[in-house]
Amino acid sequence: MTIPTNELLIKTIEENSLIPIEVNTMKISNQIQLNINEVDDFFQIVKNSNCYNVYYYYTYYDSEEYIIPFDWYSEYLDEFKKIVSKHNKMIKSLNFDIPKSLTLFMLQNGTFVGIQLENPWIENQGIYVAEAAIEEIEDSFDHEVKRVVADKEEKRKQDEKELREIIFNDPEFKYNCKNQQLRHRYLANLIQKEGMEKFDYLVEPFGAPHIGNAKMFMDLTYELYKELNNKF
Repeated sequence: MTIPTNELLIKTIEENSLIPIEVNTMKISNQIQLNINEVDDFFQIVKNSNCYNVYYYYTYYDSEEYIIPFDWYSEYLDEFKKIVSKHNKMIKSLNFDIPKSLTLFMLQNGTFVGIQLENPWIENQGIYVAEAAIEEIEDSFDHEVKRVVADKEEKRKQDEKELREIIFNDPEFKYNCKNQQLRHRYLANLIQKEGMEKFDYLVEPFGAPHIGNAKMFMDLTYELYKELNNKF
């Protein structure tokens, strides 16, 4: 269904001797939804009800929800990148000023009485949000996806090993490993040091001393530390 633009809507409302009032948010509990699909029919009901204010509320699609971020596919090969680039270029060519929906209503004794017009023009073109779009592309590159996943897993293992070696070689750790609170504080301070930011992803979201990725990382680190020291 075609929804009039903001400018055309205001013009039409005023031509009907009514007053247009734009709404920024919709938080109305008492409402009556009329089974009407034509804007002019609604305006006639407003006038017959001796109301003069027509409230209107637009919703729009957000282009950022459809553009695939570069860091989602930066590790893939050129052929994969070309397909994603083509997708993003197509998204950027769309007119996101086209409304997704329009709600028109009047207020009668505190009750919302109005209509809602829907225009799912994105869905009608078979366009998916970024998460679904890249999943569809990945389905066509099964081998490539497995390679990237394997590379990420190997990198994570190597980074975890490197971070633990730094911790094991730090004389301060043995004074800060006796309980979860101390280990949590120690890791938080360590990660903040210069050159340690590359390990952030291993423990984010950081969480609290008793829960979260930092807690799980340090619990295992402490167990390995005890095993290592029991050998000597």
